[in-house]
Amino acid sequence: MPTPIVRLIPMGEADFPAYRDYFIDDYAQDLASNHGLPLADARQQAEASLLQYLPRGAATSDQSLLCIIPVSDNTGNEVTPTTAIAGYLWHSIDSAAHTTFIYDFYILPAHRGLGYGKAAMAALEAELKCIGVSQMKLRVAYDNPRARALYKELGFHITGYNMAKALG
Repeated sequence: MPTPIVRLIPMGEADFPAYRDYFIDDYAQDLASNHGLPLADARQQAEASLLQYLPRGAATSDQSLLCIIPVSDNTGNEVTPTTAIAGYLWHSIDSAAHTTFIYDFYILPAHRGLGYGKAAMAALEAELKCIGVSQMKLRVAYDNPRARALYKELGFHITGYNMAKALG
């Protein structure tokens, strides 16, 4: 089965509100699930984190917010020209270290299991190699086996473990 082709385009301000809403809900669920926070507290922390890292939204200069746009599907057929978003990718390059850290990578449910995640990561990797970035880093939640399997298949390896202990 052919891998679909995608384009990674900078997120515009018009796309940021939908991304912000998705991110806050998703990150709050992660914080509640993996850190034991009450959902209301997790939501506040997710909102604060987004504001800290993206104070100017999609226009924040040291962050790269991208929309994943399908060009062809997994049968090799071109997708009708559209700006339909298949997902989002947020990363930040550390030029001195020649690395990038992927803060968020999300494929919309309608596009999952079709190869768009692999295609997006391949497109990012190709772009990064062209500008001298030699390593991609990320954090993946333990309770996300699908993402862990994708990253392993793409050649990522475990460099450590996040651990927590509730006191109380």
